[in-house]
Amino acid sequence: MENQDDSLLGGKVIRSYHYKAEMSRTDVNILYSVMQLRISKGYLTEETSFLMGMGNDAIGNFEKLARKRVTIGFLMDILAALGKKSLNGIIFFGSGRKAGDFLCHMVRTKRTKIIEHALYLMDDSGKEYLVFKLFELNQNNTPYRESEEEKVKQIREILDVELNDNWSGMKTPIEIYQHCCLLTDQDVMPRHVMKVIGEMTSRRSYPKLLPNKANEGRKITYEKIDK
Repeated sequence: MENQDDSLLGGKVIRSYHYKAEMSRTDVNILYSVMQLRISKGYLTEETSFLMGMGNDAIGNFEKLARKRVTIGFLMDILAALGKKSLNGIIFFGSGRKAGDFLCHMVRTKRTKIIEHALYLMDDSGKEYLVFKLFELNQNNTPYRESEEEKVKQIREILDVELNDNWSGMKTPIEIYQHCCLLTDQDVMPRHVMKVIGEMTSRRSYPKLLPNKANEGRKITYEKIDK
């Protein structure tokens, strides 16, 4: 049973995760801007990676501080996946602490209803200073399972028609997602498309989808195979 304090905080703590890395102030600002935008869209890290045409851990590793530096190309791919066409709104520079890299500590606390992300800067003595704290809904606690299944069903119907009749060439994940959004009145999310694409790539019957795996300089695409 949850007590009142747990309920107010977003439910009981399931697990906490800790990540540390040296980061510059610019890195921290970019991390904050991207996480804030991702959470405001309601996307999981896996969904953002999917729309970028990258492996499921691309954005997850970025938010775990595992990516040392963010290139402009990588940042523009993230923004495109999140529906932004420019760098407007991305914070690069800020005032405050001296220039250089600082040891940062990301604490990710997963509760039954929410996930809390808190980033701290650490000084030479080990003292931590809170830089930002963001909250997102825990999608594993979705109360509307029937609604979620209905959205997946609609995506499955759309892509079944496409696969049997109109699929041509290689398509990127974001192209597939945007196409599905145009053909449904449901508020579908990338995770609904991901689920159906996963079914279509693993089915034993034909036609089916074949994923062309991402490698350096190349994104994941999907093509139809008949046999």
